[in-house]
Amino acid sequence: MLWTLVLSLMLFIAIGMPIAFSMGLAAVAALLIDGSVPLIVLPQKMYSSLDSFPLLAIPLFILAGSVMNVGGITGSLIGLARGLVGHLRGGLGHVTIVTNVLFSTISGSAAASAAAVGSMLIPEMKKDGYRPEDAAVINAAGAILGPVIPPSVVMVIYGAMTGLSIGTLLLAGIGPGILIALIMMAAVYVMAGRSTLKSHKRASLGEIARAARDAIPALVMPAIIVGGIMSGLFTATEAGVIAVAYGIAYALLTRRSTIGQLISNLTEATIVSSSIMVILGGAALFGWIVAREGVPVMIADWLQAMTSQPWIVMVLILGVLLVVGIFIEPIPAMVMLVPVLQPIAESYGFDPYHFAMVVVFGVLLGSLTPPVAVLVLITCKIAKVDVNKANGPLLPMFLLLVLALFVIAFVPWISLIAPRLLG
Repeated sequence: MLWTLVLSLMLFIAIGMPIAFSMGLAAVAALLIDGSVPLIVLPQKMYSSLDSFPLLAIPLFILAGSVMNVGGITGSLIGLARGLVGHLRGGLGHVTIVTNVLFSTISGSAAASAAAVGSMLIPEMKKDGYRPEDAAVINAAGAILGPVIPPSVVMVIYGAMTGLSIGTLLLAGIGPGILIALIMMAAVYVMAGRSTLKSHKRASLGEIARAARDAIPALVMPAIIVGGIMSGLFTATEAGVIAVAYGIAYALLTRRSTIGQLISNLTEATIVSSSIMVILGGAALFGWIVAREGVPVMIADWLQAMTSQPWIVMVLILGVLLVVGIFIEPIPAMVMLVPVLQPIAESYGFDPYHFAMVVVFGVLLGSLTPPVAVLVLITCKIAKVDVNKANGPLLPMFLLLVLALFVIAFVPWISLIAPRLLG
């Protein structure tokens, strides 16, 4: 059954079928050929995998971010970022990274960050002297922070799959997110030294204070979500409800959004959430057969027979994450790999929250590499540049992010410092 499952999946992906349907139909093909399990089990397994209270947080987080991304919110975050780092060499490149850090606390989605921040900053970066392909790559790389820094839809999915505390997972993303942002800013600084870019004067304390005041409404939302969860006032799902209520109240009270726009936000969030749920359902069927065939146990036994060194196992896992991420989108890749990798991590004594950050960031890197490269496709479209031209500046940025992945993997306190400090 296992070989039928794998070969069917590869065939469906090769003919261009969406990954969610590829995994689901591969499971159907495996059961049909095996014949020992009735097909009625499949809808039952799919339904039970989605019948989860924590997963309700996904559409709520998406809707909250969509509602908050109304007129002025992204602009206020850009204004704050410009005041803080706009004077550094590379100017708007640094502003892009910091804006993505701030925007990530609202959206939790890499694609949303790439579209919202990129649409506003890429034209300005081109005016400042950035080549279109450089502007596209910097925005695509910055957008990868969306699912790392809390709140994060990906962390909710990981917590629902493994039973880990979603609040602790959200906090564990803070350290890696800051490290990744600093590494990208260093890359922008070096990149800017080879180009002729406009320089920007340092903002005064008064200008920074005014920018911070304008950005406060946007920055309150992550405080509500993470603070409420960690204080025990409400669960992640309840935090999503409160975030949506806050976003709607803000949009209506400031008159930055109409009822019609809110309905449009709701429609958009429904479509995005539905696509994620379809992916989770298909991946659940695939993962169930993988677990039923004992693949995690077989791999764990093989690794333990091959080596007792945890660092060697970690290197092998990183290689798997990078290879799988190249061909499969982050959420289905994570849903496929976590049931296999989590038992291995436990057997080698890896901290589950640290390991979660490694898996999440590892599969996210696939968003920057062909043939998926969804973030690069989005930003290149905004920059009006052929995606092939972005390969030059993309390679060094990608290698730096792989370096960041290895640092996160082998320095656990980066992921664990925030959860430990905040209990």
